[in-house]
Amino acid sequence: MTRPLKVVAYAVNGAGVGHLTRVLAILRWMRRLALCAGRRLDVYVLTTSEAGALALREGVAVFKLPSKTAVRAAGLPKEDYLRLARQWVWHSLGLLQPDLLVVDTFPGGTFGELGPVLDVPARKLFVCREVKAGFDAAGFAAWLPFYDRIVVVGEGGAVRHSSDNDFDFSAPADSFADSFLEEPLEDPFPGVTVDGTADRNLPVKGRGAPAAGESVADAGQGGWLPSGPVVSNGVVFPAAVRSRVRRVPPILLREPEELHDRTTARRRLGIPDGALALWLSAGGGGDALAERTLTALITALEPLDDLHLVVGAGPLFTGAPRRGRGITWLTEPLAVEDFAGLDAAISAAGFNATHELLAAGVPTALFAQEKIADDQPARVARLAAAGAVLPLLLNADGTPDAAGLAAIIADLRQPEVRARLRAQSQSVVALGGARQAAWYGLQLVLDTGELQAATARATPRLCRWLEQRRPGAESCAQLWTLTAAITDGDELAEWLEAIPEGMTLDDLLTFLRRLPRLGDVADFDRAFGLWRRLAGALASVGDERARTVFLRQMPWSRRATAEDQVRVLTTFLTAVDTAGESLYRGLAVLERHTAGAESDPWQWLSAVLKAAEEVRHGHSAGA
Repeated sequence: MTRPLKVVAYAVNGAGVGHLTRVLAILRWMRRLALCAGRRLDVYVLTTSEAGALALREGVAVFKLPSKTAVRAAGLPKEDYLRLARQWVWHSLGLLQPDLLVVDTFPGGTFGELGPVLDVPARKLFVCREVKAGFDAAGFAAWLPFYDRIVVVGEGGAVRHSSDNDFDFSAPADSFADSFLEEPLEDPFPGVTVDGTADRNLPVKGRGAPAAGESVADAGQGGWLPSGPVVSNGVVFPAAVRSRVRRVPPILLREPEELHDRTTARRRLGIPDGALALWLSAGGGGDALAERTLTALITALEPLDDLHLVVGAGPLFTGAPRRGRGITWLTEPLAVEDFAGLDAAISAAGFNATHELLAAGVPTALFAQEKIADDQPARVARLAAAGAVLPLLLNADGTPDAAGLAAIIADLRQPEVRARLRAQSQSVVALGGARQAAWYGLQLVLDTGELQAATARATPRLCRWLEQRRPGAESCAQLWTLTAAITDGDELAEWLEAIPEGMTLDDLLTFLRRLPRLGDVADFDRAFGLWRRLAGALASVGDERARTVFLRQMPWSRRATAEDQVRVLTTFLTAVDTAGESLYRGLAVLERHTAGAESDPWQWLSAVLKAAEEVRHGHSAGA
């Protein structure tokens, strides 16, 4: 088997949730794409986030260093912590020796510690989220040449200006599908302009049409590339790295199609029928004013009988909870999965929370919190100007402006206002950022053919089946080899979903390997139809282990047609079920009757039926 790929993600950026959420979203799609390529991906996350439960929910092991916040609270010496943190990162990367290092936000490391180890990983991906203009610009620029690929995460509602500092990062010719598919896939960047904003009139790339901002000569050639340094997301990009930069839409841990439906979500959140469900959040809960802000909002809104407050306190919230008849209090991660049950929201304008709400179409009012690197006031202003959100002002103490809050609630009560906000919010947020970032990372360590095939297979439906059943990479590789003629993931998922509970992908593969080569869709239809018949008969007899043993040792004649063999074998299994016989003993009877009959198809089929008679009647047929 091909050796596993090893990926280490560096998400060391304070106690918060945003950086960890971003790398988990990328790693989730990396694992999906790798599995769809038949490759095992071993993932390690180095983090200071205090929201480790989120990684646990995603099935990712995190190796954790205390955050600066935790160290301050514990009263530990700063110098000791910095020495430990740097050594910890150096030794971790030195021991793991990853094939790919994924670094979020700070290319030189939060403590400036990545410099000595940036030559350890074979390839390196930097995820550049937006930071305040001028924030450590020189530091960013100095480290960027060490990276093989730089993914710039676009913001919803971004407004393009004409200036020397603007830079259109267009998807180059080696993007998702353009470069190596004779018949390109549906645009992997649907509705995304070169500056990362949504453009519903943009032609599909890869079909001869230039993207917005490109000339016909530039389309498919990497777009416009200026000769000098450029600025995007508040970061200076030197000319030497411009060809390595790719812009992707906002990176979300869950896309809208992965959320629970409205009825299920409202039931899970405990929202009564007829109530207007209002989401309240002050971010991940770690902000110094989070408790004061939430308390003020709840105190003002709890008396309003038509509202049901869903309070997303966040996994980092340490204050006193507020519960009551009209309140659902949440601290667990992945609350986004139930956003379809919401009618409106009032939320802090953090990157992840904002884009999750907008992508889910939740009519939202945003307020800005003061952060070191994240320019939340600019985000609120940009989205409000686009008509996608309502702005809410906070007082200096973190409490909402009373008049502004009353006006916002009056607006959110109006169905026409909610409908307008919902439509506009979804129009300013392009989707697929996590998948695209994962693709750009895997492009550094997988060959083109593997990644092309994986991209075609990795539909949400097939990925859901893989995550539910968790087959091994080796089994997946065998499946993709056997089904190489089928590239559509939804078609594969439809067949795979027919595998009964208690039976595995390896059981299916054992059966498929007995059949002649499967050359087209019609062959697969027949093969999986036969498999469903045989698996259905097997599912009623014996335990999982017995069924696996039966499939592996089941007599099979290459001369008889697969249809005839499945017909008599299901007859045999029905006899085993009717007689209440052990599947192991039934297999022994079957092997005795069919021994030496494989060369004559009629003799073999008759032998299986005689074995069925013996099992059914409890004596040796024909003796």
